[in-house]
Amino acid sequence: MTTRKMIPSHLKARNDLAFYSLIIPLVLLVSGVGLSTNHDWPLYWIGQVILSFFFLQTFILLHECAHLSFFKTRFFNIVMGHLFGFLSMIPYYSWQQMHNQHHRWTGWRDKDPTTETTTKPSSSTTKNLIINIAWRLFIPVFYLSYKLSNYWNLFKIKRFLNQRKYNKVKTQIIMYFIMYMLFNYFFGELIVHFFIPSFTISLLLKELIIMTQHSHIEIPVSNKKEVKPISYLDQVKYTRSFYINPYLAKYFLFNFNLHEAHHAYPAIPAYKLSFIDLDIPKKPKFLNWFIKAKKMKGVNYIFKTSKHTGETF
Repeated sequence: MTTRKMIPSHLKARNDLAFYSLIIPLVLLVSGVGLSTNHDWPLYWIGQVILSFFFLQTFILLHECAHLSFFKTRFFNIVMGHLFGFLSMIPYYSWQQMHNQHHRWTGWRDKDPTTETTTKPSSSTTKNLIINIAWRLFIPVFYLSYKLSNYWNLFKIKRFLNQRKYNKVKTQIIMYFIMYMLFNYFFGELIVHFFIPSFTISLLLKELIIMTQHSHIEIPVSNKKEVKPISYLDQVKYTRSFYINPYLAKYFLFNFNLHEAHHAYPAIPAYKLSFIDLDIPKKPKFLNWFIKAKKMKGVNYIFKTSKHTGETF
């Protein structure tokens, strides 16, 4: 497994590149807020769409900072990670610890906390119907479930962490909750006007990206047997990247689409991932994935794999 000490110097994190990367989110924030002050409804909604991309980027930047690999300096990763976590409504330390568990157990579907509930569909016809409708109508229930169950659910989190880490997660979740209540009390009207619609739109954007990464892939199930974590390089086959215009990928997604490279080398910063060559086909194109995935029933895409459906990406 790759450690930061083993990373070649040209692939290591740099503070200057990390801070340069923040220019685009700042431009999106300022322009989005500026347009949202307009009483002309078309301009307002253009501003909200722009802000939705800002919130998508804060989620990606939370992911990067939690790996302590976006900035060279640990302090910057932690401070900025908390900022992006607050803006994403995901507690930083909670994300970091549970996401570390994801990287540890990718390749074992029932051991990975982010996929453990996808080993088989619900026996409830009503629940499956809701899943199918939500998937077809672009209602981001999957992202919300992923977010709430993995990073806010203390009962689940406690199963994966030791007592010291769990106590720290619990403390931070309480602190985040209090801060949200205070912000809502003092700035509620401004938040509703400027940020609630855009944040809601961003939930759909986040879901579309999250659902490309490990869903509808044949991943082994341990069935409660003693198993060892799979090495990072061997996790690639249980992961999916997608491909779009390279400039959009680099400057708007911060290479978050290169998920195979990220799992192979999780300590390499996002802005360096495009230099990684895994010698694998560069597919699917995002549009191809989108069309195929959305043609499927939600329960089939999430709980089944190409082994069952014959659909490959």
